[in-house]
Amino acid sequence: APDRPAAARHGRRIAAGPVLSIAAFAVLAGLTLLVTDYGLFQLSRVLTVAVAVLALNLLTGRTGQISVGHGALFGLGAYTMAILVVKASVPYGAAVLGAGAIAFLAGLAIGVPALRIRGLYLGLLTLAVAILLPPLLKRFPDLTGGVYGINVETPAPPFGLGLTPVQWTYLLAVALLAVAMLAVRNLTRGRIGRALDALRANETMAAATGVRVGRLKILVFATSAALAGLGGAVFQLVLGATTPDSFTVTLSLALVTAAILGGIRTLWGAVLGAAFVVYVPDEAAALGDAAPQYVYAGALLLVIYLLPQGLASVPERAWSVVTRSASTRRRRSI
Repeated sequence: APDRPAAARHGRRIAAGPVLSIAAFAVLAGLTLLVTDYGLFQLSRVLTVAVAVLALNLLTGRTGQISVGHGALFGLGAYTMAILVVKASVPYGAAVLGAGAIAFLAGLAIGVPALRIRGLYLGLLTLAVAILLPPLLKRFPDLTGGVYGINVETPAPPFGLGLTPVQWTYLLAVALLAVAMLAVRNLTRGRIGRALDALRANETMAAATGVRVGRLKILVFATSAALAGLGGAVFQLVLGATTPDSFTVTLSLALVTAAILGGIRTLWGAVLGAAFVVYVPDEAAALGDAAPQYVYAGALLLVIYLLPQGLASVPERAWSVVTRSASTRRRRSI
């Protein structure tokens, strides 16, 4: 009996989750007409990076597999989309989907070795991928533009919509994030979600209960890679131009930082973490070249110590404090 109120509150939170998410996306879409083009450009960066962070949340938060190479998969998606549009004259929509498909195949290629290694060794493997991508991009200038990168013209809004290109790409970023969140939410619920939790807890026990561990690990890694690639493709549309130095190991580490700060097992934590790694360096740079690193380190220490569940746990904690204080006042009045 004492557990029933807690279970009821948990059920109400689960039921309210989709409603709050729909409301949040409605607000994000509404910002299109309220925020300047520069503000929308910054928000678009946040949302596309959030998709890559969400991919990490799926991989690491749900299966326990460590990746320090998602920045490379993000960059692979960006370059694939740009090459398809510029070199092959592929329509923008098909190019974005093609970028996700190529990233999915890259995830499969990385996921196969992941069957034999785990933990820090898998992290080192993905770190090697992140280190190799920039020099590889520079070695094929005819395809990738070499050190100068590759430019893609921002697509014009379709159907004669009265939007600027920046507004249009922002709405694309909002739509991509919504689809990515829905996909991750569905993957982490029901039978597949239970299999992922079992895999994260203990691979041996998961296999003993009928979970096909090898196949599940590969598919999750590939799905996570595809999400990162899609995020990179739309990121390329937002920026319009990119170079190999945009996708160094620093970006991969920033994605890991965002996942930890936001909440490694949450959906909206990906957005909070992405906002931190996009906005903080710009603001902290005014304090000195090393300021962003100090801010990163300080924020990580504070979150790990004070908010082990990440920034996404703050609203729930605040709501718990409010409801607890309201309940206390009601009991006192009785």
